[in-house]
Formats: sequence, C-alpha cells, structure tokens
Amino acid sequence: MDQLVPLALIGLYLWDFIDRYEGFRYAQRYVPRPIPSNPSFLPSDVSLIVPTVNWDKDLPKNFLTWLSNRPHEIIFVTVDDMAEKLRSTIESAPGLKEAVLATETVVKIVTVEKPNKRNQLCRGINEAEGRIVALVDDDARWTTVKVLPHLLAPFEADYVALVGGPIGSYVPDERKNSKVITPWEVAALRIRSRRGPGMRAFFVADKSTNFTVSGLTMLLRAEIVKDPYFQHLFTHDMWQGVAQNTGDDSFITRYVLFQHHLPHRRFSSVKPTEWRLGIQLTPEAEVQTSLMTDSKFAAQSKRWYRSGLRLRLTTLFFEPKYLQMRMTAPYMTRKMVGGMMTPLFAIIRLVLWCMLWQSHPMLALGLILYVLYNWFSGLYGFYKQYPFIGRKIWAAMVADNLYLVSDIYAWLTLRSESWSNRSSVEDAAALTNSQPNKT
Repeated sequence: MDQLVPLALIGLYLWDFIDRYEGFRYAQRYVPRPIPSNPSFLPSDVSLIVPTVNWDKDLPKNFLTWLSNRPHEIIFVTVDDMAEKLRSTIESAPGLKEAVLATETVVKIVTVEKPNKRNQLCRGINEAEGRIVALVDDDARWTTVKVLPHLLAPFEADYVALVGGPIGSYVPDERKNSKVITPWEVAALRIRSRRGPGMRAFFVADKSTNFTVSGLTMLLRAEIVKDPYFQHLFTHDMWQGVAQNTGDDSFITRYVLFQHHLPHRRFSSVKPTEWRLGIQLTPEAEVQTSLMTDSKFAAQSKRWYRSGLRLRLTTLFFEPKYLQMRMTAPYMTRKMVGGMMTPLFAIIRLVLWCMLWQSHPMLALGLILYVLYNWFSGLYGFYKQYPFIGRKIWAAMVADNLYLVSDIYAWLTLRSESWSNRSSVEDAAALTNSQPNKT
C-alpha cells in the first residue's frame, strides 16, 4: 500500500501535466478569422440589445464606444418606471447626442413591467431590425472602432450562429496603484486572465468554448433568437421549480451547440442545422468590463460558480445528455466531466498527500516543491502582466484556490437565483422567480 500512494499521487499530477500540455498545443494552433474584403455582414446589419436597470455612471461612456462601431441601432430595454430616467441620462451625457447624429445610429428605449433579464432580452430582440443581434451588457466597454467588423467575420461561414470575442478587465489609470487597487479587483483580474488560453484550446479542439460565450457581448443570427421556439425555452428555463433569470449566456451557448439534439426541435421555425460557434480572439475585438472594488465581487463569483454547475448538470444529464454532447463537442464534454469530478479528486489528493507525508516525507517534499514551482511561475507571469497589484498578489493566490470551497457552495445553493448586484433588481426578481417568465 505504501508503494501505491506515491504512484497514485504522481499519476494525478502527471495527468494534470498532460492535460495542460494538450490544451497548450491546441491553443498554439488557434487562428482568428480574417476580415473579408467584401464582407457579407456590415456593422449596419447589427442591432444592439442592452438590458439595463439601475445602470452605473459609466453607461454613457460605454454607449459612446458602441456608437463608434456604427451599428444600425441600439435598443435599451429597461423597466417602465425607469424609462424617463434612462432617456434623461442619455440626452444629458456630454457628446452623446452629437455621436448619435454623426453615426446615424437609431436609438430606442423599450420597456418591460418588471426587471427580468431574459424577458428584457426577448423584448429587445423582437424590436430588432438587423440581420445580426448583439446582446450587450450595460457595463461592456468596447475597446476599438473595429469590434463589430472583427466579430462579424466568423459569420462568413454559414454554419456559425454565435460569435464571441476576448473579454478583458478595465482598470482606470488612477487605480493602477498597489495602494489603491483592492484585493477584490486583483482576484477578478486573476480569474479573467485565465480564460483566454482556454477559449483558444476549446475552439481548436472541437469548435466549442470553455463552456460559455460571455454575455458581456455576444453576436447571433437574428432568425435564431427571434424564433418563438427558442424564446419559449429561454424564458421557461427552470431549475428545481425556480425560473432562471441568470445564466442567459450559458443557456444561449448550450442551445446553439446542442439544439439539433433536442427531441422537440421540430417545433422550431428555423431550418434544422448543426450550428457552431465563432471565437474571434483578436485585440481589435476585445470587450472590457470594470472590476468591482468591494465584496460585491464575491456575490458575483458565487453566481458564476452556481450558474456553471447548473450548466454542467443540465448539459451532461438532461439536455442534450452526455452521449449526444460528446458527438458534437468531445473535448468540451471531457473537460466538463473533469470539472464535475474536481471536488472528488480534491479529497483524494488531500488523503494521498497526508499518507505520503507519513510514509515518504522526502518524496512528498520534492513533489510539493514541484507543485509550488509551477504555481509560482504562473503567478509571476500574472505579476509581470499587472505589476501594479504589488503585495496584493495574495488575492490572486486565494482566487487560484477558490475551487476548494466554490464547488461545495454551488451544490448547497443550487436552488438560489439572482441576477444583479443592484438591490432593486434582486427585490423585484424575488417576487417572480418561482414562476416561468412570460413573453
């Protein structure tokens, strides 16, 4: 038995190495789609849908970045009693009126009765005139005037239905200071910095993504999201009797990749197609979001982990289920199964480490030095990228090990449902989230 313990533990870390190396090799082969000289889709074919409630002060600045890409229209969807406040915010913001006139972009404000992101999205989608619909969060900051041309390029392939790009973190210059930046911001930077290589690897492996195309900005063919079949499933998505308001980007990603496996697919008005994703990871397509500076980031993270667990459970066991999922996206399926088993393997590793320290202390010391070397190498690369974090790199170290408790927390709170960090949204959602949404 004493001889099996080191072999088992070394075997687990060898598997980790092989898995990381495979992902690295895939990521190295990623090539973005070039912008064609005669594109089938132009920014003027795009309708932006922006659901918003209790927006923050950066909304006008973000609005200007969307306008700079000259879409056909921007449709804000808010609640009835906030429409005038939103209109006032837009009309009074410096430079916005002039930018709207200069770009000739149509700006609309439409409403729903109560705050509900999925209902708000559907309301905006049904108003949209463009052949491509861009679902955009109100805190999305587009970094260049070429975001739309780059994100539209993958639609040159007829089988591409959903496109996403790189997601970055916006840190104002005044916060790029180790004395100013908070541990919450550092943790958020660390978590987001790990996503890019994974997106490249998943896309090269089987044209999927690391589970979800970010809802910060995603582009879709309009006919897919205007389909009453899609909207019914989208607004009647339930988990243990609770209507889902969050996880809209997870649902859309899952639907696009696996809708052809659904047993009731015949009710759709869209021609049956095995749709694929487009992942356009170019600097020109980057979309940024600001970082939360306080403990609200913890609440946001809890929602992410919980939504991710629901996605894995739904996809592997309910729709489309493991075998059908593996037919379409084998690499994504394997990684998703691995994610489900993380808590189990964490316990196994802990037991094996304890046994190894007792039976082979020198071997245990050598192995832990290897593990720490790899970890600190990654942290050093992160520090070089964001040197202004200073001594608060400890927050990145905590973020790296959140999985030790996040999975347990997600399992314990699977029935909980929330959308925003904005209290008015949470209060209103609590009144209605036990029943399906209505559209």
